[in-house]
Amino acid sequence: MQPAAPSMGAPIFPDILCAVDGKEGGFNAVEQAVALAGTQGHVTSLVVTSYRSGGAHRSPAIGPVQATEILDHARGIAREAGVPYAQEVDPGSPPARVILDWGSRYDLLALGAPASSWPARMLSVGVGDKAIGGFANALLVSRPLAEGRRFGDRIVVASDGEESSRPLIEVAGKLAHPHGADVTLVHALGREPIRHGPLGERERTLQEQEQMLAAACAPGTSELQIKAGRAATAIVAAAAAADASVVVMGSRRRDGPRALGSVSRRVAHQAKCSVLLVPPAEGG
Repeated sequence: MQPAAPSMGAPIFPDILCAVDGKEGGFNAVEQAVALAGTQGHVTSLVVTSYRSGGAHRSPAIGPVQATEILDHARGIAREAGVPYAQEVDPGSPPARVILDWGSRYDLLALGAPASSWPARMLSVGVGDKAIGGFANALLVSRPLAEGRRFGDRIVVASDGEESSRPLIEVAGKLAHPHGADVTLVHALGREPIRHGPLGERERTLQEQEQMLAAACAPGTSELQIKAGRAATAIVAAAAAADASVVVMGSRRRDGPRALGSVSRRVAHQAKCSVLLVPPAEGG
């Protein structure tokens, strides 16, 4: 995999926390966080050691030697890219809660999401609903890139056709600009039919957003797709068709049963690429 190239300009997210546990997915998250922070931003790696079990003879799930090796690897990624870096170790438990508490202090929390690691379990039930549906800051669910690909080289951004999606367009544009990435803007109609008459206000807003992306991603290409059907299905399909390296979308603050069916949660689970979730405070 070709390492993500950090931006030399203003960072998309100035202060990023990467939760790493020694799995490859965590190091993918560090590489992608480096690209988002840029040389003017800052990346912090966090290892949560916790404990395997209770009792007098309990031992940390990640021992001191392993934690040092993990952090050395993460530091090397940031150093090679020239991105300012720090590291933290927390013995607290449970890991998911510790990570979310730490993440609330940063602009973005980055997690690896291979099926075998704790981020995948965290995103499945319980705390995962809070992470995706109620987390106060942005969240990156990171997945590995194919050989020769760059993070952000092909982007899908989801819009609801409202002005509130404008910050999402701006994030996607900033990510696309350094490499002239190709960007697909997707809007799902749900159960509404596709209309062929004069443009309504929502369609005009979508066209304006596509024009913003076209200006930002040049010489890359931009495309507007208005799809019938459910939003999560349309977004995941668009990402697969575009062979996207990342989906940029909003994440509404929802807790409990409503979070179980949220669009962002479904896309984070089902997409084969990384998913960058921007909450309403930043993304409308």
